[in-house]
Amino acid sequence: MRTTAPADGRTPLKVSIVVPTHNTGGTVLAGLRSFLAQTLPRTDFEVVYVDDGSTDGTPALLESEAARRGAGRTVRVIRTPNSGWPGRPRNIGMDAARGEFVYFVDDDDWLAPEALERTYGRARETGADIVVGRVAGHGRRAPHALFERPLSAADLRSDVALLASMTVHKLFRRDFLQRNELRFEEGQVRLEDHMFTLRAYLLTDRVATVHDYTCYHWVKHEGDEHNISYRTIEPGPYTDSIRKVLDILDAPGTRVTPDRHRYRLAANWYGKKALARLGGRSLLDQPRGRRQQWLDAVGALAADMPLQADSSLPTRLRIVAALARHGELAPLERQARFESGIDHRPHVSRAEWDGGRLTVTCDSRLVRKREQRAGARPLAFHRDQGRYVLRLPPSVAAVPGAAEAADFTKAVRRSNVRGLLRHREGGTVLSVPLDHRVVEEPLRRRSRAAEATARAARRLRLRLPAWLAARLPGADHGRDLCVLRFETEFTVDPSSADNGRPLAPGTWDLRLQLGCGGWRFARNLPGCTIEVPAPGQPQRAAEATTPPAAVRRPSDEAALIRTGR
Repeated sequence: MRTTAPADGRTPLKVSIVVPTHNTGGTVLAGLRSFLAQTLPRTDFEVVYVDDGSTDGTPALLESEAARRGAGRTVRVIRTPNSGWPGRPRNIGMDAARGEFVYFVDDDDWLAPEALERTYGRARETGADIVVGRVAGHGRRAPHALFERPLSAADLRSDVALLASMTVHKLFRRDFLQRNELRFEEGQVRLEDHMFTLRAYLLTDRVATVHDYTCYHWVKHEGDEHNISYRTIEPGPYTDSIRKVLDILDAPGTRVTPDRHRYRLAANWYGKKALARLGGRSLLDQPRGRRQQWLDAVGALAADMPLQADSSLPTRLRIVAALARHGELAPLERQARFESGIDHRPHVSRAEWDGGRLTVTCDSRLVRKREQRAGARPLAFHRDQGRYVLRLPPSVAAVPGAAEAADFTKAVRRSNVRGLLRHREGGTVLSVPLDHRVVEEPLRRRSRAAEATARAARRLRLRLPAWLAARLPGADHGRDLCVLRFETEFTVDPSSADNGRPLAPGTWDLRLQLGCGGWRFARNLPGCTIEVPAPGQPQRAAEATTPPAAVRRPSDEAALIRTGR
């Protein structure tokens, strides 16, 4: 292992930025330039690059750029033989770091100018062991709900909010890392960053956020070949890594009491990382032979999980869990095709400026694109005795446990609707406070004969298992079908929309995000953008084109389900 490093015995610094690299090429310079443009004085931080056996000259490129910018005393480049994954380079970087805090950054990402000053200041202000700075995604979906309010002492043992940020792109107190002997798994281990972060979260009750300034820019390049951990994901080793993550919840020092909260934690990996691989495009984009491999690997994990764990899964993944345990590929593929067409279609009925504030009234429905046909139809739910059950394809509903799992009643009542502002130039996403309500609209009513049959069945207390009932001809006909409309209104004040501060100059798209039962879709609101001029430029009228359609009102038969935030 060779290193280019200042060996002048300087006193400990405030922050060490640790970056693993491997054949990153020219894209690595965006990060380096962002580090050297920090508002924190260079005398207060260092940058430690650990190159994992690059063959394209990446280390020399970094050294040349650092020298050209007069940063030879700030930037170190450590060369190490190739290990094939970022775990070992990060460990080497931690060992070499001299800062009070360590900030892990990936080789193709970059920091905003005040990132170090803000995260370090927040750590000193709160005494936090970990500080999570607000993230903007570029080609990636970055968390934003985590940054809706300031957190100064978040604790994963009592709150699942931190699950939104499981990557290591954070500021860690170095003494905290050393005391707890926190290290990364070395070698080609998937989810090694989740293992590290989960252990860290469970070993402290002092996690803070910087919620009002975008610190970290998380980048995904086309194809992502520049990323140090770019590899095809193998189903078996990947689910083995999920098991290792779940084992942390039972390990000494990080054990979580086996209760409902533990299952909610486990669902983050069992559901979002494992079962989600068997749903929608995640499954369909795989070759058929590969799909079977994923079913075998995830199905084995599902078989080992207690059934109680399913109760903490989003509703859509409870259906997938039932299909995974069943073990047949065909119903999974049918459900994946069904799910892949689900989306939401927002409609703006009013968008008006008044006193420098934009008020938008809009609604949306869950829809499903037709297979092999143009257009989309509203997503249908069975309405039966106050419950809302997703209308599954018959071959899916016939699988034991699938129809029971498709009860979306709680999911509908807990549905989440958010207004979002997305900065086109910078990638920052901000949440907009709003209230919403869910309105049920009948799609088809029972015939008199079907109603009579249903009454007779209730009198006779005829109770067939859902999977058996689904096999009967016309099983659909005894229940009403309905669709759901989500209505909301919100107001944006550009002078204070970023946590009390003005929006940054540029173009901001207004979006509506709809979350229900594990589905989450964000779509632009047609005709609604805000143009914020740069300082010194003349104020331009912001765009907010109101569509010509009239305001839609609930029909006489529509039923209000819920009003909430």
